[in-house]
Amino acid sequence: MSRNILLARPHPFIVSEMKPFLEQNGYTPTPLATMGDLPASTTGAAGAIISLAVVSSIAESAETVFTALRKSAPRLPVLFASIIDFAAAKSTLERLAKNSGFTGAILGIDAASESSPALGKPDTFVFLNKEDLVSPEQRALATRIIKRHFR
Repeated sequence: MSRNILLARPHPFIVSEMKPFLEQNGYTPTPLATMGDLPASTTGAAGAIISLAVVSSIAESAETVFTALRKSAPRLPVLFASIIDFAAAKSTLERLAKNSGFTGAILGIDAASESSPALGKPDTFVFLNKEDLVSPEQRALATRIIKRHFR
C-alpha cells in the first residue's frame, strides 16, 4: 500500500530525482499546487518535503511553507531537501528552527541519524541532498532513514 508524501515546496530536483526515489520506496509523492491547498493536502499524508531552493513552483519561502504546514498539520514529519550539502544547509535549518520556535533535532543522511530516536517525530528536521541519492550505499541509507521518519 502506497503512502502519500506531500511535496510542500516542489523544486525540479525533488520532482525529477526524488519523486522516482519515493515511488520506488512505496510512497506517492503529491506536489502542492497552491498554498491555499495546504490544509486539505496534509490529510492522510505520512510526511512532507520542503525544498530549500530559492526557486520553487510555490512562491513562498521554505520558512513560510514550514510555518503554514505546522499550523495545518502540527504532527506531520518534515524532510527538507536541497542540492547543497548538509554542512551548508545546517545554518539555514538552524535559523528556520529558531525563527519557528522549533527545538528538535536536525539530522542529515548519515549512519548516526539512522538509529536516532528523533526520527518520525514532528519536531525533527531531516535533511536530504541530491548527493544522498547518487551512490547505492548512500541511497540505501537514505531509504532506511526516510522509512523510519515517514512511518
